[in-house]
Amino acid sequence: MYNDNLKQLLDALTETSVYVIETETQQLLYFNQRCRETGRGRVKLGVRCSDIWPEVCANYSLDKMDSDPSSHIVCYDPLQKTTVDATVNHILWDGYIPAIVVTATPHKLNFEEEQGEKKVKKMYAQSLVTVFKECIIANLTKDYYVNCQKDSLWTDIPDQGNFGAENLTYAKKTIHPDDLSQFRANFSREAMLRLFGAGRRQISKRLRRLTDDGTYHMVEFTATQLEQFEDQDCWCVLIYRDIQEEYLLEQKMNLDIAQLAIAAKVSYQMLISINLTQNTYHMLEYDRLHFCKAPESGCFDELVQSGISIAAPEFQEKYAETFSRQYLLDAFVQGGQSVSMELRQLGEDDQYHWTSLQVVRVPSEATDDILVMAMSKCIDEEHRRQEAELKRERQSKQLLEEALQKAEQASQAKSDFLSRMSHDIRTPMNAIMGMTELAQHHIRDEDRLQEYLKKISDSSAHLLGLINEVLDVSKIESGTVELEEAEFDLRDLVQDAVTMVQLAFQSKEQHLTVQIDETLHSQVLGDKQRLCQVLVNLLDNASKYTSPQGEIRFQLEEVRKNSFQMGTYRFIVEDNGIGMTPEFMEHIFEPFSRADDARKTAGTGLGMTIVQNIISLMGGSIGVESEYGSGSRFTVTLPLAQAAAAAAQTAQSSQEGVSLAGVRVLLAEDNVLNQQIAIEMLKLLGVEVELAEDGLQAVEAVLHHPPFYYDVIFMDIRMPNLNGYEATRQIRDSHLDGINELPIIALTADAFAEDVRKARRSGLNGHLMKPISMEQLRNTLIQCIQWKRQNHPVPPAAI
Repeated sequence: MYNDNLKQLLDALTETSVYVIETETQQLLYFNQRCRETGRGRVKLGVRCSDIWPEVCANYSLDKMDSDPSSHIVCYDPLQKTTVDATVNHILWDGYIPAIVVTATPHKLNFEEEQGEKKVKKMYAQSLVTVFKECIIANLTKDYYVNCQKDSLWTDIPDQGNFGAENLTYAKKTIHPDDLSQFRANFSREAMLRLFGAGRRQISKRLRRLTDDGTYHMVEFTATQLEQFEDQDCWCVLIYRDIQEEYLLEQKMNLDIAQLAIAAKVSYQMLISINLTQNTYHMLEYDRLHFCKAPESGCFDELVQSGISIAAPEFQEKYAETFSRQYLLDAFVQGGQSVSMELRQLGEDDQYHWTSLQVVRVPSEATDDILVMAMSKCIDEEHRRQEAELKRERQSKQLLEEALQKAEQASQAKSDFLSRMSHDIRTPMNAIMGMTELAQHHIRDEDRLQEYLKKISDSSAHLLGLINEVLDVSKIESGTVELEEAEFDLRDLVQDAVTMVQLAFQSKEQHLTVQIDETLHSQVLGDKQRLCQVLVNLLDNASKYTSPQGEIRFQLEEVRKNSFQMGTYRFIVEDNGIGMTPEFMEHIFEPFSRADDARKTAGTGLGMTIVQNIISLMGGSIGVESEYGSGSRFTVTLPLAQAAAAAAQTAQSSQEGVSLAGVRVLLAEDNVLNQQIAIEMLKLLGVEVELAEDGLQAVEAVLHHPPFYYDVIFMDIRMPNLNGYEATRQIRDSHLDGINELPIIALTADAFAEDVRKARRSGLNGHLMKPISMEQLRNTLIQCIQWKRQNHPVPPAAI
């Protein structure tokens, strides 16, 4: 009965927790109802107390309890969010189990603590009036006030009393007559009840107030609503702060800004003085800008929101970011002087107008605040002029493109015409010269001599007719690019190109790295001037679109070495500049193509088109790789005749006593007369000749024989079924062993520089123009055979 009564008694303690914990295991041996309520349902006998109340144990662990039989502590209970008195006693539970009994009750202030709290509250009130000098607490609902500390002008006004009447008396006595109506509109009892009732938490105004020396100072009046008490009355605290020095300083700053504004008014229709530090603004000039008006002064953040609301939808996000207070503060703190933007804003006529908005920092020695001036003007007329100028540029570009297209068409027409005439003229000329040379070798054979002379006569008549037709042509359209064929050194070429762009690199402090393959064959034949133009254009472009102190790399290497007479060279220009978008890369080689972004570089947009045309004329190719924001890489691959090797081989071929016996040649020629000339000349040189009467037969002959069966192929260009260019391509594409190293020499009347380049692009290794001579044939054969034996020696029996 005793234990049951004790249990009921302890469970009845609604604010006191009682529990017994085994000292060794810290497991619960007993707990009352209060412990059960605060144990989250986890409280059970035998459970560790730290598993039930981890927040409590974190503050006062049993491991830290004194070993004294009894102790008392005051601590904060995070579970109940209050301060508690905790009493700990060491006992023997059931007479033999070492345990701790803990009781915890809400802490009650004793006399000394109550006095300390009153002292703190008094110090708080004293600090309030110390900071603000004057402070009043008012119950607006019951029209009652207490003056915590009053100024010298409160002499005749009680420390406490009726707020409404005394407040109006004070205002009439101290407020400047011109500001009295504004005081009543904001700080009378009726006005404050209305404003606080509408949801305002604070009312603040600057007004002029009389001082004891008879002058008026600018004072900041502030009324702040206090949190509602149990009586639900409207309480507020009123403070008064003399800001005369700040006001005079602002007046001086405003004067400086006004002077700047007078100068800016000439160019801008809106001027706003802004203090970014204080988050305030003041309109200086706004009437001449026909947009929806913002208040004359106020919070700068609110002004930005007003600007966003009238910006065109596509500009609102950028406007909010560019002119946010934090963005402007960061920009000017980091040393920026201005932030600007062009956008469309909604006018009073419900139409969008183009506006130029610029925010400029205004330095002032009078304050550390960040002061700026926002200036805006309508630029509709400027945009109209820009659009008109762009339209004219687009029209001019279209005219230039059309002119370029016409020029290319005219150039192609001229090339086609001259190519046909060249073939038609050189064919009879080849017969005349060839028959003449054969006649000299058979001067004592009267029958052959008569045959040769007859053919010479017929060919001469045919040639005369062609010449007369050419002379009758009165005009050939201009516009073609004629490439030269001269010997030069690639290393000298690279040096010349780098020298031409050196000034541009130095002016931007850019670093240029030049890498040239030391083993490449540098003596080549080609148009040095045009190739230099290509390299200069690529290097200049790399400099233009690379930032100052950027990196640019130029590389030259020989791709395929040990090729007969021809070398394949790769020129690489790489930079770490601004790069190109994938969309622009699709149009980079089109005439007048320019990137549609912030690239402010001079030029017509024809550079890359010209580069591509020149490279194409030379029989090469150009590729581009780029990543926007990371740089670009241009790669030019170009076939060039190796002049030095040809010269050395020519010198060797001119040696007397070199035999061509056993050399096997495939002659692809459809003209019977030309067949006879070439076959007899080759046989006189001791060469074995096999004949293919068109390109198709030539391809079949190569494919049906083992690799290196033919030592040389002489390929006519204009043949039926398959011309010489296409026949050569099919031979090269057959993928037979060593097929790319088989010398194929053009033997043709197509003799223009473009014909030579076209032959190289088609896979031909050389070009002999008709009419041909035995000496030309002999030298070419010796070059081919010597190259083959040096690079691919085979047993004599296989030759």
